[in-house]
Amino acid sequence: MLFRFVHEYGPAFLFFVTLVGGVTAAFYGWLPLYLPELFPTRVRATGQGLCFNFGRLLAAVGALTQGQLVSATGGSYAKAGALVTLIYLLGMGLIWLAPETKGKPLPE
Repeated sequence: MLFRFVHEYGPAFLFFVTLVGGVTAAFYGWLPLYLPELFPTRVRATGQGLCFNFGRLLAAVGALTQGQLVSATGGSYAKAGALVTLIYLLGMGLIWLAPETKGKPLPE
């Protein structure tokens, strides 16, 4: 298991909590700046709202399946929570596939 050595409140735990918190909150900084550049003016607010709320739909699915994940990890809420944080690795990989908008005019 990835976080097997973090079994108590100490420096390793604080490091990983800070890392996960920073990655989790990072989208508040870049997403509102990046998304408007992807959509034409007439649908800009709709496209941005759809993108933001799609994440909420995924979170709802995750909340509904969390019990199965806890069961699969032998009843350990800690292991299930650690596995859920791996979704951010997927997001950090997928962002490299997004189109570059630097220096391009906004779509009309």
